[in-house]
Amino acid sequence: MDDVATTQLDQAEAGWATALHRVRTSDLNRPSGAAQWSNAELVNHLIGGGVRYTKLLEQASTEEVEATRGADHLGEDMIESFWTHERSFRALVNECDLHAPVAHRIGSIPGTQLVQMRILELALHAADLSRGTGHDWPIDESLAEFISTDLGDLIIALGAEGGYRPPRPIGEGVTHAQRVLLLSGR
Repeated sequence: MDDVATTQLDQAEAGWATALHRVRTSDLNRPSGAAQWSNAELVNHLIGGGVRYTKLLEQASTEEVEATRGADHLGEDMIESFWTHERSFRALVNECDLHAPVAHRIGSIPGTQLVQMRILELALHAADLSRGTGHDWPIDESLAEFISTDLGDLIIALGAEGGYRPPRPIGEGVTHAQRVLLLSGR
């Protein structure tokens, strides 16, 4: 993984961890910013994403990857559970050939795109979780700029199949963070 992707993944993980640290027990059953999920379901999905992305990089079968979707990934401590699975993903990212294709449910994609998708997932679900807990989105402006300029086309290309709503109109004078939210339909 190149230095830019490493830095951006670090920042996306930090933003998600900040949002996750803000979650109180009383927030878990409240609706998240991802309308179809409660905060607990959103957190479980994001932690499970670390499990799934690791399996994808390991070239696991589609059945094995999809079987993780129904599992409880929160554990006794959802922060520790997140970091346990995220560290496994990061270790594999540094060991495997990221140019090799992986069999994601949207189709065959290179591992480099999977890393980009993880950056998006962490950053955008941090926005969803923050909305669900009543906090500001903890995104670093340089990460927002990277997503806005380097991954904006990926958000649009993934569209509904990638879990994104249609982009909202983007006016003049918006920040990179605002542009990212609009591109992803938030």
